[in-house]
Amino acid sequence: MDAKRQNFSWPLLGSNFSFVFGDGLYRFALNWFLVASYGDAKVVGWLTSFGFVVYLLNDLYVGALLDRFNRKILLLGADAFGALGLVSLAWFVNPDKPQIWLLAILTFILNVDISFAYPAGRAIIPDVIKANRLAQFNAWASVAFSTGATVAPLVGGLLLQLKWVDLRTFLIGYGIMLMLTVLMNMFIKYQPEPNNQVHENIFTSMVEGYKYVVKRPRLFESMLITMWGNVFFESFLVAIPFLVQKVYGGSAAQYALMLTWSAMAGILAGIFLTRFPQFNNVRTLYWDFIVAGVLFIAATFVPVLWVLFVVEIAFGYARETFGVKIMTIRQTASEPEFIGRVFGISFMVTDLFVPFTTVIMGYVVGPLGRWILFILGAALIIGLIIIHQITKLRLAKFGEM
Repeated sequence: MDAKRQNFSWPLLGSNFSFVFGDGLYRFALNWFLVASYGDAKVVGWLTSFGFVVYLLNDLYVGALLDRFNRKILLLGADAFGALGLVSLAWFVNPDKPQIWLLAILTFILNVDISFAYPAGRAIIPDVIKANRLAQFNAWASVAFSTGATVAPLVGGLLLQLKWVDLRTFLIGYGIMLMLTVLMNMFIKYQPEPNNQVHENIFTSMVEGYKYVVKRPRLFESMLITMWGNVFFESFLVAIPFLVQKVYGGSAAQYALMLTWSAMAGILAGIFLTRFPQFNNVRTLYWDFIVAGVLFIAATFVPVLWVLFVVEIAFGYARETFGVKIMTIRQTASEPEFIGRVFGISFMVTDLFVPFTTVIMGYVVGPLGRWILFILGAALIIGLIIIHQITKLRLAKFGEM
């Protein structure tokens, strides 16, 4: 079966770009307009929290569906659902004062899409790309992902200079990009492993998936890193528009430029890993996070905007290497019949604590100001030390497996 697979897939690469470009445009505009309209980050925090509750509810069963049904069809259906919802509801948004109830509905639709599309898009890669090219293709996919993330805030910042552009414009743009994503994914040459398993019910299948992950120390370690790392990432994403606007006195153009530089750091990280795949491992991931944590702590004591730029660049680099390295670990350490559930579980742990932390972040970033950087950096480093010690104990008990 591996002989029928490809060394590279342009449709899969292109769909990574188009999806994240549309999503980046929307998130950039939404966070900026909400802070501008409501004056603080509380609404951003609550919407982000609600979105992650939606993720969690879907994460409970999506992995079992990915191991049971055609992953390509699930991927296409999820993005088509998101595109239809965006284009339909965009016309009802009040651009001057976006209705929170309508944004909640949009968040629900988009996060259902992402709940299926993200794990399906990751789980499908070993069914498209040859095993010996996975690490390299993961890095290229990361470059495409980061390029979309780079271009999105840059385009968003330029669009905000036009008086006729409002939140509705960004919603429709995202819908169009999702339609393009569906079109490209239709051309993926999907070569799944034959599945002769007798399927249990969904609940039993889910439980078997959890047992599988728990008994494998490296997979379990990847889940712990994912959980803690994403708390760090999402907390900072809630805080950054408020920090730029209210603490450091930055403009929309500077915010866009900051996000662009951050994503460019991610592109460079991805290119580096395509050239040097030997660095695509969990040990170097620990160092990426530790360096980012130290920079966050140090930046607290130099309260100027250009230092916040440096922090954002370190954040972008760490976030990108995390995505590439964790995905490669899961693909190579998982058996084909479990890979859908492994990715489903990974997205569940990704989302597990974010609903609480994002709401809290929306309330505390105002009083704490730049000191939130110190707290995030210190928490990241301490958490990684604990995870490393837990993994050592589990390796001693179970071995590498």
